[in-house]
Amino acid sequence: MEFCLSMAKKSLKEIDDSAPDTLTSRKVKRKAAKAKEQRQQDGGDDTMSRVALLCQEMCWRDAVLLCRKAHAQAMADGKEDTAMSLSMALQKIERSLRRQMAASYIAAAKDMLQKEYLLDVGQ
Repeated sequence: MEFCLSMAKKSLKEIDDSAPDTLTSRKVKRKAAKAKEQRQQDGGDDTMSRVALLCQEMCWRDAVLLCRKAHAQAMADGKEDTAMSLSMALQKIERSLRRQMAASYIAAAKDMLQKEYLLDVGQ
């Protein structure tokens, strides 16, 4: 009994220390799994809902590719309304993709500079 209580206290303490990160990652994973499951169920769903699901999953590249493909198809079919809505969505999605790429670049640069600083201090 004493062993179980000590383990429970330990696990509660570990959960309290990492609660924000753990909960956030759990929520993101759960949301992505739910969106993926919904996407699989809605096999014949329209393009805009698939693009929206990809955006919710933060798959910006896939969303841009799908949106561009659908825009080209709509232009070829002569569906101007669909093509216009897709082009407006495409602008916003591309901006999000560029923002994600810039954030990744900045994070990589910070890591590189941190390593450089450690090397300089060591000498």
